[in-house]
Amino acid sequence: MGFIYMTSFGGVESRLLIGSATNVKETFGFSVRVSSVPFPPKLGFNPRRGQFHAGTILSYLSQLYFPELVRMVALVGFDLYEEGLNFVFGEAELGGKSALISVYRLKHYDERITFERTFKEVNHELGHTFGLTHCSDTTCVMSFSNSLADVDRKSREFCESCKGKLRLALSSYR
Repeated sequence: MGFIYMTSFGGVESRLLIGSATNVKETFGFSVRVSSVPFPPKLGFNPRRGQFHAGTILSYLSQLYFPELVRMVALVGFDLYEEGLNFVFGEAELGGKSALISVYRLKHYDERITFERTFKEVNHELGHTFGLTHCSDTTCVMSFSNSLADVDRKSREFCESCKGKLRLALSSYR
C-alpha cells in the first residue's frame, strides 16, 4: 500500500510533526514514516520579502525518492509565499506527490489550537495531492483559507462530497 512520508524544516517542534503524522494516519489510513530530509540552506528564500517561495520548495520535495512513497509532506517553521499572494499556509501538487505546510502563521499561545490548525492544513494540502480542489462548504477542510479565521472556522474533516471523492482516490491504493 505504501507510505506517506513526513519531514520538517526550520524549527518545527518534533511533537507537532509526530502529532501531524498520527493525524495523517487516522485521516488517510496510510502508515506514516517520519524521515529526515536535507534542506538546502536558503532554498527559495526571497530576501526582499523575508519569505520562502513555496513552489521552489515544493519542486525540491517532488524530486525526493523514498521506498514505497505515496506522498511526501513537509512542515516548515518559516513564512511561505506564492507570486501574487502575501503568504500561503501551504501548497501542494494537485494530483501529485508533495505537500508543504507552514506553521509560521498557524502558531497560537494555546498549543492545542496550533496543533488543530496544523492538522487542518495538512489534511487540506494532502487532499489536493489526491485530486481534491477547493470546496464551497466553509466547514469542509478543503475550503480555501485566506486568514486564520478561515482556518479556525473549518473542520479538520472532509464534507460528504469531498469524502466521497477522497474515498474514490484512495481506493486505488487499497
